[in-house]
Amino acid sequence: MASLSETVVHHHDDPPVTSPIVLTIAQDKEPEAAAIQLRHSFCTQLKAARERRGISLRFIAEATKVSESLYAELERCDVARWPTGLYRRAFIREYAGLIGLPVEFTVSEFVRLFPEDLDQPTSDVVVPGPLRLTLARPFWRHVSPLHVLAAGLDLTLIILGSVGVMRVTQVNFWIVAALIALTYHIAGTVLRGCSLGAWMIRTRRRHLRSKAPWVVLLLLTAAPASAQQSTFKPEVGQAGKDVVWVPTPQVMVERMLDLAKVTPRDYVIDLGSGDGRNVIAAAKRGANALGVEYNPDMVTLSKRLADDAGVNGKAQFVQGDMFLADISKADVMALFLLPSNLLRLRDKFYQLRPGARIVSNTFSIQDWEADETVTVDDCEQWCTALLYIVPAKIGGTWRVGSDVLELKQEFQMLSGTLTSGSQSTPVFGSLKGFDLTLKAGTRAISAKVDGNNRIEGTLTDGATKTNFRATR
Repeated sequence: MASLSETVVHHHDDPPVTSPIVLTIAQDKEPEAAAIQLRHSFCTQLKAARERRGISLRFIAEATKVSESLYAELERCDVARWPTGLYRRAFIREYAGLIGLPVEFTVSEFVRLFPEDLDQPTSDVVVPGPLRLTLARPFWRHVSPLHVLAAGLDLTLIILGSVGVMRVTQVNFWIVAALIALTYHIAGTVLRGCSLGAWMIRTRRRHLRSKAPWVVLLLLTAAPASAQQSTFKPEVGQAGKDVVWVPTPQVMVERMLDLAKVTPRDYVIDLGSGDGRNVIAAAKRGANALGVEYNPDMVTLSKRLADDAGVNGKAQFVQGDMFLADISKADVMALFLLPSNLLRLRDKFYQLRPGARIVSNTFSIQDWEADETVTVDDCEQWCTALLYIVPAKIGGTWRVGSDVLELKQEFQMLSGTLTSGSQSTPVFGSLKGFDLTLKAGTRAISAKVDGNNRIEGTLTDGATKTNFRATR
């Protein structure tokens, strides 16, 4: 099965070649038929990639908290029930990441092949060929300020280059211009698949979220930094380094902090803190709190909002990469991150001190079962909170008097055997921080982990209760 990037459609008698190009065709019927074929191929390859990795739709649905039926419909090329805008892209981004496909390429192909208004058929068709060529259908209906800006940039570069070469060589200007234009076009298509001017504009546009990127580009280059900071207003769905910004509803912020039982003694950290609402809410409860945010404008905004709330002494914000942040001193992690982000951070979370709490909005940590899950009723979206309590690390061999207790640990879940003489009894249980509960046949153990080398508590067998003590 070819990868997504290798999908091609051959037209007429063109010889097959390996370099795909994008061709927008002027006819009305052929482009739509080809687009349908491309969509079908795209969906088929998604399903094949998932099945090659042995991943079920149920697993993806549980990891993303998105209905399994939506992903099943995607693999059948039926996206009529899919949401629009930010959520549409977020769902396909998570799906692609979980099945091991190039995320950004898959998202861009999905958006191109499945426009939100399918009544306006897509005319972008992938065709083999040595160069990348785009012909508009009809051309003048698709001319935008970006096209004009790209063409102007191309023309400026060609003219400047021609004038420079003409002065050195004394060759006729038009001959030089023709040669440079040809060289410029070939270099652009070979290196970037389009003219260099168009490539530079597209690259810049990917970092802008305005409906008029060319205006924003001029403003960004001309406006003073101080003016940008003073007028900065975050937009829901704006792109970040690793996530897009979607704010947690305030009622959900408070419920998350309630679930984590935040007190003034706690140190709370939010990774990808956005406008700082989790951190500010924790500071209002008396906790010291830190937000780590990659976007410097968001950091500035968070500091201003903390000052307005009168908690700038308790709420601190730093600009940085959340995957590199030191979270070792956290008592509580208050988060709204995607499953792929949480998975990358999972090992760091697990190494927090036992008893530390991680509370996540909506998305779960893969393979780590939440200790508690709650849903807020008076909330419109993003209304489920999951609590994880970091367990002590007690996997290994323990002595219980003359008996031997073998424990295997997977996050807070425990299994193993309790061996007395030649008789072994299966054991299973769980940890909440330092608090241990075990079941061994008819015996129930309730104990507390004391450091790394001792467990003490009570063993109950029917109506009989005795002291329980285990040492390494």
